[in-house]
Amino acid sequence: MDISIGKIDSFNILISITHRRTNMEFRNINTFLSVAELQSFSKAANKLGYSQSNVSLQIQQLEQELGVPLFERTGKSIRITEAGQDFLFYANEIQRLNRQALNTVRIPKEKKDRNLCGQLRIGSIESIATAILPELLTDFHRLYPQIQVSVCIESGDTLVDKVRNNEIDLFFILDEKMTIPNMKRELLSKEEIVFLSATPCRNEYGTAISVDELAKKDFVLTEPGEGYRKQLDRLLGEYNQTITPVIEFANPETVIQLVERKIGLSFLPYFCAEEKIKSGKLFPLETVAPRIYMYNQIFYHRDKWVTPQMEALLDFIKSFFGVTSK
Repeated sequence: MDISIGKIDSFNILISITHRRTNMEFRNINTFLSVAELQSFSKAANKLGYSQSNVSLQIQQLEQELGVPLFERTGKSIRITEAGQDFLFYANEIQRLNRQALNTVRIPKEKKDRNLCGQLRIGSIESIATAILPELLTDFHRLYPQIQVSVCIESGDTLVDKVRNNEIDLFFILDEKMTIPNMKRELLSKEEIVFLSATPCRNEYGTAISVDELAKKDFVLTEPGEGYRKQLDRLLGEYNQTITPVIEFANPETVIQLVERKIGLSFLPYFCAEEKIKSGKLFPLETVAPRIYMYNQIFYHRDKWVTPQMEALLDFIKSFFGVTSK
């Protein structure tokens, strides 16, 4: 069976594998995923309860079926090849479809007719996970109580890799409008990023604060890597200024608590601090710097089969953000 990795989809692979030696092929794919995850034949063997020679044989069989090497062997170390990296997405999809097929036939028909069920794997950056997802997922669960949702919180770059490898179904990100190769995107909302203080803050003349004045103040910031942190560094660079925060913390809620305790100022999406601002506990600073806006977006792989539960989530997300379907 000669497969061109760049031109296959998960359905065609599943049909091909089902047509030939089904049990062995699914086992081989599961073994491939374990080796790719652990970057070791011996560790994969221990995890799966096989001998190392059995793991090596299964990978060799899969490579013969695909017609490409999946791992480079150098002494005792291995490294996944480019073809292996491409196949990783489809291998995860095959495993997921196999699991879903088994679960589907085991569910009574009357239950399937009554409720959507299955599993969804969502990725998110920290700010969206803490400020938006609790309400969104609560409302979604009320509509679809049989759908199981797992959330993975990582940096944007890591989330892209996880979608490419089919480890998650979709991810949320807050950044500039962006496109990612082989990904579909939905724009959800435009968000302002603001400077925050525990007290109303202007300069000694009662006017907006300059960037030079801002740079002299203490700051509590999220860790480098978030889209809005990069925007702050870019803004400061335009004025030949830098900020060395007194505290860095990944979780925006913790940053907000530190700002409330007057440890320093911060720079966060408005929605993260909206309740505190409305209650008068935090204040957006008026500065001479240009306003900065970013966009809540979701991405998922263009080749991914959109399951009924994933379609339900996508529709719900767009409704939640007030996005009109085109």
